[in-house]
This record gives sequence, C-alpha cells and structure tokens, in this order.
Amino acid sequence: MTWLKTTNATVSDVYCAGPAEMKGKRLNDLPSLHKECTSTDFVLHQSLAFQSLSVDTFHYKNDVFAAIAAPNTENCMVMQWDHIDKNFRSHDNITGQSIVECKCVLIEDQIFIIVAQLFGGSHIYKYDESQTKFIKFQDIEVSKISKPNDIEVFQIEKDWFFVIADSSKAGLSTLYKWNSKGFYSYQSLHEWFRDTDAEFLDLDGKPHLILASRSQIPVIFQWNKSTKKFTPHSEIPNMEDVVAVKTFHIKGELYLAMTRFIGDSKVLKWSNKQFVEVQALPSRGSMVLQPFSFKDRHYLALGSDYTFSQIYLWDEEKKLFDKFKEIYIQAPRSFTVVSTDRQDFIFSSSFKGNTQIFEHTLVDLSL
Repeated sequence: MTWLKTTNATVSDVYCAGPAEMKGKRLNDLPSLHKECTSTDFVLHQSLAFQSLSVDTFHYKNDVFAAIAAPNTENCMVMQWDHIDKNFRSHDNITGQSIVECKCVLIEDQIFIIVAQLFGGSHIYKYDESQTKFIKFQDIEVSKISKPNDIEVFQIEKDWFFVIADSSKAGLSTLYKWNSKGFYSYQSLHEWFRDTDAEFLDLDGKPHLILASRSQIPVIFQWNKSTKKFTPHSEIPNMEDVVAVKTFHIKGELYLAMTRFIGDSKVLKWSNKQFVEVQALPSRGSMVLQPFSFKDRHYLALGSDYTFSQIYLWDEEKKLFDKFKEIYIQAPRSFTVVSTDRQDFIFSSSFKGNTQIFEHTLVDLSL
C-alpha cells in the first residue's frame, strides 16, 4: 500500500482518530503515511546445525555465497544460495584447525578465501572453477602471528591488502600485500597490545586503519603516501577494553560502532576532525555491535552472551538508535548481511548454538 498525497477525486476532510499523537490531525496535513503504515521484521528463515564464529559473503557469476568459520567442526563452510529451494545449501568445505575467520576477496576475477586458524598456520584458498571447489593457494607467512582474531581486507588505490589482528600477549598484528602472485608480509604494526579487531576507513579522503585492543584505547593509523606504509596518527580517548570496531555511514556522515563486553558499547560520530560520542548502549557480555542497512533503514545489532540480543533502528529525527526487536542467539559472535536478488538476510553466528539466518521482511500495518 502506498500513501497518495494528491488524487483527482474530491474527498472531504478526514481527521485521524488515533494514535494519540495524530488524533485530530487532517490527513491532508500529513506529509506521508507510508512509513506509519509499514514496518519491518526479522523472521527466522533457516537454522544451520553447527556453531560458528564469523560469516563473510561474496558474489560469483550471479550466485551468492557465504563462508562460515565453524571451529568446532574444523571447517570453513561455503554455503550457496539455491534459487529454486530459496535456501542456503552446502557448496564446499575447507578443513582446518580451530578456524576463527574465513575472509573472502575478489581480485582480478579470482575468488580467494583467507582462512585464519589458531593452530596449524593460516592459509589462502582459491576457487577452482573446473573442480567447483576451493583449493589451497598459499600458506601465509605467520611467524609473527600467534593468535589471529580478525582479518580486514581493503584496497588502497590499485593495491590489495589484508591485516591480521593478533590478540596474543606477545602478538604482532601484520599487514600483507598482494603482488599478483600471492600475498606477502608487508608491514608489522604495533606489538604487545593484544589487538582484537581491525577496521579500514576513509577519513577526509585519506586511508586509515583502526586497531582495537584489550590493553589500550583504540589506535588510528594513517596511510603515508610517500613511504606507502601506515604510521600511528591518533587515539580514540575514553574507550578502554574495546573488543570490536565497525564503521558505517548515514546520509554521508561517518560513525563508529565500538563494542565492549561489559559496560556501555558506544556509537561515535566523526566531527571536527575527531570522533565524538553520540550514544551509549548498555552491554551485557557483548562481543559484537554490528551496523547494517537495508535501503533507508539503518540498524545496529548488539549481541549478548547472557540475555537477548538487541536490534536497534535509527531514528532520523532524534539522530539516535531506538530499540526495535529482541532476538535470542546463544553467544552471538557476528551479524552479516547476505542479499540475494529479491531477499535480504542476516546471518548470525553462534559460539554455543546453531547458526541462524533471519530474513528482513516488510510488514503492512494496515492489514
């Protein structure tokens, strides 16, 4: 149903009877009733009978895939969208030891999956179209990586990079660069800080990298055009013990979602050359605060190990997030958008239960 502001028919004045905030108002005085007559929901679409830590997605030749790190089954599960059955089905399994992340990247029309493991080293797999499966392409030089916790893939100008955040006490987060034949160790970032997450972002037209850490406040590195390396630039104050950081944009404004396990997770906004706090969200055992959007609706998913996870919806008038829906997931570790040609989904990884797939649906409130 669509609200028509004007019509060629003669209609007498109609006044609202409710809700209370609209009672007595003329319908013709309202700019639109479309948003008031529709809402959205997250409906469980599919449950995968394995635990997981992270999910990444990629498109290849009109097909949609999701790579799921499932350490308990010692697999990186590659799922493919079935256009006929309208479900995600198994396509390939990459075996490993304690896999914590499977990160996908498309380079020169080739699909690679970077598989980070706690044991046995980390590896890169390449999709072999003739065998319709992923085969090992390269071992990652990880002599300085003790406990990988996150992989961030990004491009600067025409060069491809990825960084592994090392969360061990003696860890050394490391940047790798693509040289047309493979990835090689390119730069060592700060050590001894138990880095938990890395996030690439653009600040005022310049590439930057944020490293979140268990032992210090988040550090911002800036790309140096001359040396082609990252150099320490600044810090984000008053944000101790951050386990994850994610960037998102709303109407051209840059925000950060900063996750804390206990206390308040924070939403920060880039303003006047610095990040300033705009909202605090109470956290109870939170390992993920994930921003995502579907068309003009902007959400935050705040996971919890101890209670229901919360989905927040952006209120454009207040410029804040409001509670929208509670969902129950055992020990959620990531929320990842996977979109097909006609449907939008959120994959929710679970460290202690099934991996859940929720569909984002439109609800007609006029019915």
